Amino acid sequence: MRWFLAIFILFLAASTAAAQVDDPAVSVVNVIPIPTIPSGVSNSVIDHNGRLFLFDVTFENTMILTTEGVYRFARSAKTRVTVIESDGTTKRDGQYNGSFQIAGVGRYAVYAIVNDYGFSMSASQTPVPITIVRRLVALGPVFPTLPSLDVPLQADVKVSAVGDDGTPDSIAFVDVTPSPIILNPTEAGAPVPAIPTRLRTVRMFQSDGKSFTPLTPSPIPIP
Repeated sequence: MRWFLAIFILFLAASTAAAQVDDPAVSVVNVIPIPTIPSGVSNSVIDHNGRLFLFDVTFENTMILTTEGVYRFARSAKTRVTVIESDGTTKRDGQYNGSFQIAGVGRYAVYAIVNDYGFSMSASQTPVPITIVRRLVALGPVFPTLPSLDVPLQADVKVSAVGDDGTPDSIAFVDVTPSPIILNPTEAGAPVPAIPTRLRTVRMFQSDGKSFTPLTPSPIPIP
């Protein structure tokens, strides 16, 4: 009985929304919020000063009825970062858009890659990417403010181990150019095109946990 009532309410809401969309005088898109769903992804790390960083990711979902009468699901990620100081009692936190992935721990900060994206899903459950943004952030002395760098989508991020006092943290982006699309020969007997070598590039940065300083004005090609 409860399932029947829930389905009936959903059907009634959809019918009402469809009636609104069919009305040419109404251009409002009906938005049906869905409760936040925890992703179950949680990471933690201790920095050079003994502070504990915890990263808890959640996904927020919203059901949208488009003007074409098609239901879509929009999803976005948020991460709550909690910092426990080395005294074991002081706690600070902040919430940010995107999902955080730990990239490394330097002397001055914990570095994380933030993947911020959004996509819609049609009634056929086929995801359609909309935007993908990658950033490297420093969680250090100015937390909850996060200095950041844009990261290429295919780049591998490397963070140096803790160095001597006064030595900035070193960071490298090792990027790979996208693979070109190779088409089959159009004529019989024609040679198959050779697979080109994918060019790699490197960019180097330094950080004191408060900002990033580029060491390479332009990417260095490898080889």
